[in-house]
Amino acid sequence: MDNIEAQTEEIIALQSIFEEKEFLIEGMNPICGRYIAEVLLPNPFYVVSKRGLGTNGAESENSKESTVDEHLQLEHLPPINLFFEFPSTYPSDTCPAFLLSCNWLTLDQITLLCKQLENLWVESFNEVILFRWIQFLKEEVLGFLNITDTLDVTELTKYSVRSAFTCQSVSCNKTNGKNMCSDESKMNVNNQMDGDYVVGKKCSGFQNIQPSVHGGSGSIDNRAILDLHDGKVLKARLKDFEAFKKMEVFQNSWQFCNICFADKKGSDCTVFKSCNHFFCNECIKSYFEVQIKEGNIYSLNCLEGKCSSQADGTMVKKIVSSELFERYDSLLLSRTLENMSDIAYCPRQKCQCPLLLDTCGRMGACPACKFVFCSFCKMAYHGVAPCNFKSGQKRQIFDEYMNADAARKAELEKSYGRKAMKSLVEDCLSDSWISSNSKNCPHCQSVIEKTEGCNKMTCFRCGSYFCWLCLKLLKMSNPYLHYQDRSSQCYDQLFPEEYLDDAFEIEPGEFLNL
Repeated sequence: MDNIEAQTEEIIALQSIFEEKEFLIEGMNPICGRYIAEVLLPNPFYVVSKRGLGTNGAESENSKESTVDEHLQLEHLPPINLFFEFPSTYPSDTCPAFLLSCNWLTLDQITLLCKQLENLWVESFNEVILFRWIQFLKEEVLGFLNITDTLDVTELTKYSVRSAFTCQSVSCNKTNGKNMCSDESKMNVNNQMDGDYVVGKKCSGFQNIQPSVHGGSGSIDNRAILDLHDGKVLKARLKDFEAFKKMEVFQNSWQFCNICFADKKGSDCTVFKSCNHFFCNECIKSYFEVQIKEGNIYSLNCLEGKCSSQADGTMVKKIVSSELFERYDSLLLSRTLENMSDIAYCPRQKCQCPLLLDTCGRMGACPACKFVFCSFCKMAYHGVAPCNFKSGQKRQIFDEYMNADAARKAELEKSYGRKAMKSLVEDCLSDSWISSNSKNCPHCQSVIEKTEGCNKMTCFRCGSYFCWLCLKLLKMSNPYLHYQDRSSQCYDQLFPEEYLDDAFEIEPGEFLNL
């Protein structure tokens, strides 16, 4: 079997074993491609970074003492990317040309992996090697690097491309005795990610760097690529990949919905991010539709009992129809503007355009209809003159003033004028007293105040007799019959109980018969 046949059979066999998303062929002449190796991790597995402490407690790189800065427990790490290309002499005489990239291993560690791939080829000389390389990258990397259940990324968190490189030549390996060259294109071989995480370009598309059979003469292998521009973002990338993989696992497995009590595919369910509770899309959609139609946009909360998590706009847009989302978006904007003290709406019913008040918060100028109005009384702007009370609003303003704190009272006095507010308060208090202590004559509606005496009243204006208790007009010939009639609700109630003196006791009805 010649080399071409061996290469073709190897690729066909690997394509039957692995999915296209992890094993991708990007060219056939020569054969080149990539493998996305997701390393199997023990459980539990931790990622830690440390910082040195100086004598004054400040961070110091030279300090011998150190403390753990952050402690992450992960189930997944971003993949190690193997880019390969078959020379015409593979597998008879030459191993595949390759590049190896990773963002959570140092260049020294990636270099060790490159050397080990070479050693594995030497051990199986003249045989196809890709499956063995893949097996090593997935299952044996941690053991080979003496990483048990904890990965220390302290050195990587201090790394940056600009500080690492000192020359511009791709072939140069003199980089402070540690790194490769200053060409950032090599560091960015994997700058495009499938789903933000799976990275790589076609082998023929590399700029200034190609998969190589040889690693060069420097301390860092030319085929080792650190896919990290700034160590400060490493932890964020690890957390993002962890969340991405957990969601991928969730979507590809069956989940039980606690609303409809049915098993649904994870891809047909939605997770509330803040609480991680999930339900099928059909149940959430039905609930959201009812709430949005009724205008309860702040009630789009998690369906789990006593959970206060709220759905965000992205989640709502994914679940409901575009028409219903437009209503939700409009209501949300309207409610948000209402809660902003410097935002008002044009008081004209046919306009209602939102606008920004002036710096004093007193005047509003509608950009749509050009109406300039007072933000307090909503009437045409009247400058420093006090606002006029609208009909039917006096009681509302009085209640607000009486229940307000000192700052709000001062604001109302500024809006309507101090004298006007004083007069309003006095009038409302007078009206309240009159309402509580007087009644209207049932014949002429004159206001009658009762200070003492019996419940048989005589109107000062029309002379009619009426009952203070039930406001019924009484007979002019004998008004007291109303209190003698046993069928009357005011029977035997001519005098209030508090009016009767205990020292002057009379039998019921006795006074009426005198």
